[in-house]
Amino acid sequence: MAEKKTNSKTKTTTKKASTKKVETKKTTTKETKNANKKAPSKKVEVKKDKVVDTYEAKLKENKKGSKFQKWLNNLTLEQIVISGFIVLAILLIILICVATKNTKTTSGKDIVVSINGKTITADELYKELKSQNGESVAINMVDEYILNKKYKTTDEMKQAAKSTVESYKNTYGDGYQSFLEYNGIKNDAELKDLLIKNSKLTLATEDYIKDNLTEKEMKKYYDEKIVGDIEAKHILISYEEDENLTDEENEAKKEEAKKKAEKLIERLKNGEDFSTLAKEYSDDEASKEKGGDLGYFNTGDMVEAFETAAYNLDVNEYTTEPVETEYGYHIIMKTAQKDKPSYNKSKTTIKEKLIEEKKEQDSTVSAKAMIALRKKYKINIKDKTIKSDYNAYIKNATTTTTTTTTSQASE
Repeated sequence: MAEKKTNSKTKTTTKKASTKKVETKKTTTKETKNANKKAPSKKVEVKKDKVVDTYEAKLKENKKGSKFQKWLNNLTLEQIVISGFIVLAILLIILICVATKNTKTTSGKDIVVSINGKTITADELYKELKSQNGESVAINMVDEYILNKKYKTTDEMKQAAKSTVESYKNTYGDGYQSFLEYNGIKNDAELKDLLIKNSKLTLATEDYIKDNLTEKEMKKYYDEKIVGDIEAKHILISYEEDENLTDEENEAKKEEAKKKAEKLIERLKNGEDFSTLAKEYSDDEASKEKGGDLGYFNTGDMVEAFETAAYNLDVNEYTTEPVETEYGYHIIMKTAQKDKPSYNKSKTTIKEKLIEEKKEQDSTVSAKAMIALRKKYKINIKDKTIKSDYNAYIKNATTTTTTTTTSQASE
């Protein structure tokens, strides 16, 4: 159908949403609106899709229990960084030690592992862990501290996480446990925690974009892309490819649908009523009984080909060639158009659309948002090795962001 997008597999002219890395979105009024947008669901292969990292693609998830979380929230930011290394060493010591008690060297250092006279001390283990994972673990802990301080865990976040977990179970079925194992997740509770953390990262990213929007780019968007709502109706002639048929046979089905749409256009040219033909021939079950009426919509509500064709029509004009989308062939008639709203009335819409655009265009914007937040919270890394690694990471993330933005702007 051609109405505004919702999650459905029924035919629709609305935009498809490709299955990407799992990420829970901001659960606000805006998200409720977005829930009404249509996008055919896609089955995700077990062990193919990875849950998105909690905060940045480079950081690995550091899993902690609820008691540790309460303790963590009471620490200062500098204590978090320093404590990160200590906690990491303790956790891995527990994993490495095999039912043996630590002893000490002659110099008083704790021995973690001993084999054939060779010993590994806690200090040696700590240095090795720091060199391999120190920056990731420490920054991950810092980010968790910041996000939990800045954003409360709301009931909406919890409900969204719960719904997403249930959706995964329905999608993967017997393969659900394999999906968890592939992503390094122990159970449902841990997955829910990860999804809630991703919700907070989404909030931080959107707040960062919004805070950095300029009046100049908002007015430019208004001049170039804000238009009045239009009302339209359509007749959909659909076709579905059958995997049991050859390419030639499927192509013949497609051509047959197109010819059927062309014949209906000829009948319209001969004076027949659009709504009557829609009720009889349209494959859009949601709108056919209303004569194909879709109501009012604006840019971003429909798939691009449908939307472009509809906006290019004059009021009471219909398309004289079938409009092809992934759902079939459409005959579209524009029935009304509202005036363009004022700039002041459009500001909220402009911000929402620019935020979504920038999230899609710049894959590193979340990393940039967290870099800015750490700076705001006055992160001070004491360890020289960790500080050096972090500075290199910032330089790389910033360079990648600039390159991405520049290349997309040129496109």
